[in-house]
Amino acid sequence: MGLRDFLRDEAQTTLTDPVDPRFELPALAVQDESQPTVFEDVEGYPDVRAVANTLGSREMIGRALGVEAASIVDAMGSAMNEPLPVEETADPSFEHVASEPTIDEHVPIPIFYDEHERQYFASSVVIAEDPETGVTNCSFHRMMFDEGNRLVMRLVERHLHDMYSRTEGGLDVAIVMGVHPALELAAATSFAPEKSELALANRLLDGELATADADGIQVPADAEIVMRATITDERSEEGPFVDLSRTWDRTRQQPVVEVDDLYMRPDPYARIIVPGRTEHAHLMGIPQEPRIYRIVENTVPTVENVVLTPGGCSWLHGVVQLEKRSEGDPKNAGMAALAGHPSMKKVTVVDSDIDPADPTAVEWATATRMQPDEDITVIENAKGSSLDPSQDYDRGTLAKWIVDATVPGDRDRADFAEVTVPGADEIDLADYQ
Repeated sequence: MGLRDFLRDEAQTTLTDPVDPRFELPALAVQDESQPTVFEDVEGYPDVRAVANTLGSREMIGRALGVEAASIVDAMGSAMNEPLPVEETADPSFEHVASEPTIDEHVPIPIFYDEHERQYFASSVVIAEDPETGVTNCSFHRMMFDEGNRLVMRLVERHLHDMYSRTEGGLDVAIVMGVHPALELAAATSFAPEKSELALANRLLDGELATADADGIQVPADAEIVMRATITDERSEEGPFVDLSRTWDRTRQQPVVEVDDLYMRPDPYARIIVPGRTEHAHLMGIPQEPRIYRIVENTVPTVENVVLTPGGCSWLHGVVQLEKRSEGDPKNAGMAALAGHPSMKKVTVVDSDIDPADPTAVEWATATRMQPDEDITVIENAKGSSLDPSQDYDRGTLAKWIVDATVPGDRDRADFAEVTVPGADEIDLADYQ
């Protein structure tokens, strides 16, 4: 099951006029992030289409996983507990296009922002086999186009970095773009090194993930674009890049990647993720929510949901929904959530009747159920996320806070219930037009 299977069932915005991958394509992509945007004509690439926003809303992500949006945490958590090894193999849908390619002659590499004009792949999933354990790892890594067949990878210190550090003479990898959203979510998950993200994706897809051999590495059989490459020992400057906080990240010396072979499906989709926007936030935040949920559940068993909010970069702010049984529950839940995701700076705790993914509902609860002098807890001099530009960089610390936006325990809950218009949820305006 691949990207095209997902797109077949989704409403989408289709643009047929030519678009320039330099600025114009990303500018159009962010006009409506609630449904996929398909670009049928990318200037300079007559045989390549592009698609953005396949992870643009929680509702769409729920459909990709076959669940309601409110059940995403449960679906992700269950799959993480019971990954399903991939057994189905298939002939690849992709074909060999070029060896040692000049990459940007074949694949559009957007320039997203104008202050520092850099061409970036932000949708690149790197697949590698651990040389010692044989476990296949999938992970997201942004890649800056250098020249010819050379990219510079931002190699964060996780499983792939560990494999790279244990390999002499470079690490062989496959870089895939254009896969089912479930596989993208799996690749964005901080999974245990002994478990494969392919198995996680296969569980999320109910066993319908098929793989194919790409010169010795198993990759999704219906990936749109596959690059067989080597992460070399050479280093080069990478960045600056607009990161999750929608501010410029700093430059670093990072590994050079040399692409040996390029494979593409006929009439392929180039997958586009605009850095710092909603899809980027969802890929960072949603895979963290099941882990936070489990840790909060150990402290407050009546927790019902956890959401890292897009307005908080899906990384720095979160909302915990629970059934409050005692006055101490919200504070305990907030402290557990901060411990479960140390990058988080603010936790808002709400009651069962508040949708944690609805920012208007959360703000309403904060406005009507909370008093700042009693219901805000500030934790000073804590270590937070390097993505937070407001922190004290000299000390490496910041303050965190817990907001208890639940109904006060000594008050009648009826005084805090939202009054609704009778029948408003049952009437369809279209029936009256």
